[in-house]
Amino acid sequence: MRIPLMLLFVLFCGGISAQDKVDNDLLMGYLQHQQYEEVIRYMEQTVKPQHPNGLVILANAYYQNAQLTEAAHFYKTILTIAPDHVTAHQQLGNIAVQAQQYATAIVHFQRLVELRPDNAACWKQLARACSNVTGMQDSASVYMEKAYAIQPNDPAVVIFLADDCMDKEAYLRADSLLKKYHQTDSSNIIVNTKLVKSSYLLNRFPEALVYGRQIMEQRAFAPVAYSYLAGTYYRMKLYDSCVRVHDFMVELLGEAPEFVKYYAALSYGEMKQYEKSNALLQECIDMAKSKSLDNYYAAMAGNFEKMKNYRAAISHYDTAHYLFKQPMRQYGIAVIYDQHMQDPQKARKHYQLYLKSAKPETKNETEIHTYVKERVKTLQ
Repeated sequence: MRIPLMLLFVLFCGGISAQDKVDNDLLMGYLQHQQYEEVIRYMEQTVKPQHPNGLVILANAYYQNAQLTEAAHFYKTILTIAPDHVTAHQQLGNIAVQAQQYATAIVHFQRLVELRPDNAACWKQLARACSNVTGMQDSASVYMEKAYAIQPNDPAVVIFLADDCMDKEAYLRADSLLKKYHQTDSSNIIVNTKLVKSSYLLNRFPEALVYGRQIMEQRAFAPVAYSYLAGTYYRMKLYDSCVRVHDFMVELLGEAPEFVKYYAALSYGEMKQYEKSNALLQECIDMAKSKSLDNYYAAMAGNFEKMKNYRAAISHYDTAHYLFKQPMRQYGIAVIYDQHMQDPQKARKHYQLYLKSAKPETKNETEIHTYVKERVKTLQ
């Protein structure tokens, strides 16, 4: 949770004036122009704050200026004066998360939930920190349930709990959570995609169609949803619709996964359009033999990564892996989560998926494999 320095100044300026004499207009000008070095210089050399309200402005200026060591020093100083200072605990937790020191972050976030037990955001960040510590995944689920009880309409909380349920094969619970959220917001693509999946796995095919069609109408980039939708149409013997999903994916994504192409071919066969069926089956055969499409998607993913459009990059790597199961695509996803999005839990998950199927042959592949094995250890 990044706390805007301007907001902190507005909240604390009265207290600062009374405790640590400052030029409010001068400080406000620095903050408006994001001149954090000037704030630091002024507060340290002129004001020399001794009270929590002044110290938090100085600490946050360091934080905003990416000087995290200095920021942490002053936040800790605040806690020696005011052990229950909410902002200090919050920011020390944030700094620990950025350093992947989750055990340290948990200490501060646990204090926050004690101070603000009715704040869903505090429970959520505690849950996320716990999810990154080996042996604390069950605690993470408990804490996220508390966040959900306070704020059930937070999609991030719903998705976290639904994923947790899916991992435990508790599909009914996942389906129930997702449906309840869908009643208040039917436009969230991630939630809708998971509803297609949960409905399919529960053999609730008419429901899978409802959610899948909605995603198609939005023309969203959701290959997993379309794949389950194609499977649903085929299972329901709606062969025309199964073929339409295939054609839609080709139009929208430039290609359809082998799974979708295969069921479209079977659908053509059921409709006695054998030439079209054989043509698609031949494409399936060609896809199975060729790595070119995998390379195309990976190249596009690399471009998006360089453009800092990380979500699009992950989607293309994911599509490439879905099509051809190349371990390096999992590695590509893991690197984005690790180096760009600071999501160590997902980074570790994809690194482990890479290690599960990787068979290094070249020197470069061996070096990557060695690096990943060591990196996974630091993310536990």
